[in-house]
Amino acid sequence: MPDTPPLPHGFLEILIAHLPYALGDRIDGDDDLAALGLDSMGVVQLVTDLEETFGFELPDELLTEDTFATAGSLWAAVAEFVAPEPADV
Repeated sequence: MPDTPPLPHGFLEILIAHLPYALGDRIDGDDDLAALGLDSMGVVQLVTDLEETFGFELPDELLTEDTFATAGSLWAAVAEFVAPEPADV
């Protein structure tokens, strides 16, 4: 089992909306986004939604295939721009 931290709920909600082959609301950090249906048009829409929702602009140098390879790699790229969610009590 991979040793990746859980992905924040708000991030997952946006991400899953752009993954036509995702089943339900369970996405792990090592899930391949292309295999879940993320294509180039989906990347553009996803970036726009993330930027609008969280109020940041993803730098051009992060718009790479590696960034969008897995859910975890995408979260690693955007995490520094997103305020942490409060912990569940």
